Amino acid sequence: MDLGCDWIETDLRLTSDGIPVLLHDATLDRTTNGKGKVGSTTLAHVLRLDAGGWYSRQFRGERIPTLEEALEWARHRCGLNLEIKEEDRIDELIHRLARRFSGPAALDRVLFSSFRSSDLQQLRAALPQARLGWLVSRSSRGLTALNRSVRLAAFHPKEPLVSGRLVKRCHRLGLAVHVWVVNRARRIEELEALGVDGVMTDDPRFFTM
Repeated sequence: MDLGCDWIETDLRLTSDGIPVLLHDATLDRTTNGKGKVGSTTLAHVLRLDAGGWYSRQFRGERIPTLEEALEWARHRCGLNLEIKEEDRIDELIHRLARRFSGPAALDRVLFSSFRSSDLQQLRAALPQARLGWLVSRSSRGLTALNRSVRLAAFHPKEPLVSGRLVKRCHRLGLAVHVWVVNRARRIEELEALGVDGVMTDDPRFFTM
């Protein structure tokens, strides 16, 4: 936030007792001092883990945040792009999200994204007012049909897929284009020149170079 970001992209998974938490991996092993699947671990145990020490001594003691904590923190600060990572318990996760985000005001500055079109279809049925983004890594094939089906707000292509033609096509469909993951300052400038609406990066300092 200090570097000027106005959105943060993160990932959603469920603990064994059904609480949405922010975690990229299906397991705890790589980014915490815990072991095993987050989906097999209670929230109480998850909250006791060190999720920062693996990265830097500076971040030792940082916890895995719950979705509720993230929403409270982000309020009046930034938007949240929440990627749906959960696969085995997707129905349960979407049910939880539908209960949490009942009412348009609750969805202010929140965007849900997924690689799986079936997730987006379920989200649209459960949350008619939600903003949805489709993530792709290989092709934009099927974009028009999916947009017609679920009323996308955004298209999230992997960086090598992006061209001026693709950006113009998305804008004709009324879709914002958010590109991932871009970690070169010159490429960010090129994408801005093509008219993309947002760039996801591992290091926001690239925007200030």
